[in-house]
Amino acid sequence: MFKRYSHPMLYVTDLARAVEWYKSKLGFKENFVVPNAYASLRHEGMNFRLDLHPTEASSKDVGFGCINYFVPADFDKAIADLQAKGVKVGTPKREGESSRFVTFWDSEGNALGLEEAR
Repeated sequence: MFKRYSHPMLYVTDLARAVEWYKSKLGFKENFVVPNAYASLRHEGMNFRLDLHPTEASSKDVGFGCINYFVPADFDKAIADLQAKGVKVGTPKREGESSRFVTFWDSEGNALGLEEAR
């Protein structure tokens, strides 16, 4: 039925701010940006596409979607790097036999996650 996963799309309240955040904090690059309409970004190291779509400031779209998890080469270093860039990062935890994971938030309040590689 499906050939491959395409991409996640996150709603944002300020498209320009969100594009800059993903570029400066996480190392994404632009595929294209249509001001106030849509943006497609890529992370070359992960071969990963992320699209951003604006919505109203009071919309329940922002911060209420799925949480996309990234697996860094060094979990603790990735947390320290995010914090050094001023990114809000939660407390790492483990549930049962799971890998350690932690939530962090983008400029719009969308939750993102890091999962430690096993």
